[in-house]
Amino acid sequence: MAPRSKTTVTRAKERTRDLTRSVVRPTPEDAKFKHVAAIWAIRALGATFTVAAILSFVVIPVRDFRAQSKALDAKTAEFEALADVNEQLQIEVSELSTPEGIRNAARSLLGYVLPGEQRLALTQMPALPTDMPDTWPYTMVSDIVRVRAEVAQASGNALSPLAP
Repeated sequence: MAPRSKTTVTRAKERTRDLTRSVVRPTPEDAKFKHVAAIWAIRALGATFTVAAILSFVVIPVRDFRAQSKALDAKTAEFEALADVNEQLQIEVSELSTPEGIRNAARSLLGYVLPGEQRLALTQMPALPTDMPDTWPYTMVSDIVRVRAEVAQASGNALSPLAP
């Protein structure tokens, strides 16, 4: 029989097999790196590099993200508060744009009165002392004042204890 001629595919397989054998061939004993201290130094350097990479790609960005989230929440709350104030000011401006609003502002801020009206100035009630001596007639008065203060505080109306 005549020898077969090698096809292109067969030649490619042989070349690939030769390359693969040369790459995965075991390293001879005399060519191996035998310095144990150097091996541990390389491992330590690799571990240091790994820790630095984890810090720079994971830990530090997460910490910055949290700090920025807190700052964003604070600024959002501040913005909402300022938006509320702005809305109140806009309401006040729209109220002062009407003739009735102007008249009410002049009455409250400047004391303006219309012709035929009389202005009365009322002063605030002074804070009365409630500390009295601990002797007989004053203990009854102190008890009455305490009870009326509790009733006024419970009802929310300061004049309710004085009502008949």
